[in-house]
Amino acid sequence: MKRFVQWVLAQRHRSVILAVVAAPLLPMVTAALMCLATVRGGVRAGLVSGAIGVGCLMLLGFAARADVATFGLMGAVSFGAGVLLGGLVRRAGSLVLTFQTAVLVCLLGIAVVSVAWPGLGGLMSSVVAQFAEVLRASGADDAQIAVLEARGGMVLLSAIVFSQLMAALLLGYWWVTLAGAERRFAKEFRRLKLGRVLGIVATALLGLGLVLDASLVQNLLPLALFAFVFQGLAVVHAWAHAKRWHPALVAPVYILLVTPPTVVLVVLALSALGLVDNWFDLRASLRTQA
Repeated sequence: MKRFVQWVLAQRHRSVILAVVAAPLLPMVTAALMCLATVRGGVRAGLVSGAIGVGCLMLLGFAARADVATFGLMGAVSFGAGVLLGGLVRRAGSLVLTFQTAVLVCLLGIAVVSVAWPGLGGLMSSVVAQFAEVLRASGADDAQIAVLEARGGMVLLSAIVFSQLMAALLLGYWWVTLAGAERRFAKEFRRLKLGRVLGIVATALLGLGLVLDASLVQNLLPLALFAFVFQGLAVVHAWAHAKRWHPALVAPVYILLVTPPTVVLVVLALSALGLVDNWFDLRASLRTQA
C-alpha cells in the first residue's frame, strides 16, 4: 500500500484520475484521495484538483448522456469533502483533533440543512420505501410507518453522509501516514475520542432523542450515535493492542457491523462503549500500564 501511495503522489494527475474513476461507485475513496492530495500539496492545489475532477465527471455524464447536473453534484460533494478533510488534517495535525472538528462540522451542517432544506431527505425516498415495506411485513402499525416516511429520509441521509465522511477521513489519514516517515495511524486511532465538550453535546442529543420528537434532534441523533461508534471501535483496538489479542478476535466486530441481522445491535453496543469511555476513560489503565 505504501508503494501505491507513493505512486499516486508522484504525479498530481494520478490522484485526480483515480478519484474520478472511483466517484460513481466509491465516493468515499474519491474523498480519501483528495484528502491525501490536499495534505501533501496544500489546500489551493486540492481545490484546483477538485475543480478539474468535477469538470471531468460532468464531461463523463455528458458523454454517457446522463444527467450532467447529477454528476456535477456528486463530484462537488465527494471532491469537496476530500479537500475539506485534507485542510482540516493540515491545520489540526492529528487524527483526534481532525475527527473532533469533522464531527462538529457535520453537526452544524446537518442542523443548517434540517432547518433550511427540510425536504432534502426526499433524495432517500426509495430507500425509505423499502424500509417501510420491511417494517410493515414485520407487523409495524400505520403510525410507525408514517413517522418513518416523514423523517426517515433525513435521518438516513445524515447517517450515510456522516459515516462516509468519517470513513474517508480514516482512509485518507492512513494514506497520509504511509506517505510519511512515521506509521502513526494505528496509534492515533487508538486514542480517538470526542472529548469533553463534544461528548456533552452528543450525550445530550442521545438523551433528547429518546424523549423529544423534534425533527432537528432526530436528524442529529444518528451523528451522535455514530460518533460514539467510532470511539467505541477505538476502545476495542486499544484494549486489543494492550492485551496483545490476535487480530482474528477483533475482525468479528467489523463483520457483525456490516451484517444486516446484527448491525443495529453492534452499533448500539459500540456507541454505548464509546459513551462510557468518554465519561469514565476506559483506556486510562492502559496508559498507566504503558
